[in-house]
Amino acid sequence: MNMENIKTIVNGTDATLSHVCNGKACFKIMTADHIYQLEINIMDAEWKDIYIYPTYKAITLMRWIRKGIEANNDSFIMLK
Repeated sequence: MNMENIKTIVNGTDATLSHVCNGKACFKIMTADHIYQLEINIMDAEWKDIYIYPTYKAITLMRWIRKGIEANNDSFIMLK
C-alpha cells in the first residue's frame, strides 16, 4: 500500500493521542483509506512549554508529519 499525500492526510482529520512512553507521544490519524501513527519526541526543547492535548487537528501537527515522512525513520508510519 502506498501512503497518501500529506494534504490528504491532514485535510479535515484529527490526530488522537494513543499513548505516551519513554518521552514520546504517539498519535493516530485516520483518513478515509488509511490509519497512520505519528510519534513525536516530547523531550525536545520545542515541546517544553507545550501542553499535550488528547486531540489535535492533524494540520496542527503537519510539521512533525512532514518531518516523519521525509526522514523515513518510523516516526510516521501507515498502520492500515
